[in-house]
Amino acid sequence: METVSCCGIMCGECPVYIATERDDDSVRKFLAHQYSEGDRKFYPKDINCCGCRTVSADCNKFGKNCEIRKCCKEKKVKLCAECREFPCEKVQTFIPEGTEQRFRLEEMHNACKDIIGM
Repeated sequence: METVSCCGIMCGECPVYIATERDDDSVRKFLAHQYSEGDRKFYPKDINCCGCRTVSADCNKFGKNCEIRKCCKEKKVKLCAECREFPCEKVQTFIPEGTEQRFRLEEMHNACKDIIGM
């Protein structure tokens, strides 16, 4: 089964995860440029992620600074979908309705409700 991030992204579809898996510095450079805006700067060395639910996630810029991941850790859930407050304001802000990521989380949340009676 493929790894799913806290916010519902399939890790194998994430460009940062793919660049890490392939150790592809040209993709890291491209993504660093693409993700940098204003005061938020990324460098190729920042483009590393083995999945936000791994131990190493606290060591990379994406995992360490992710609001959704922080929230999941605080609430002691693996995914947003497991939270009783789903969809909260953070989800509304970071994961727009109508996206595949949001649809995936909604499906998982409904399954959680059925299984554990949320």
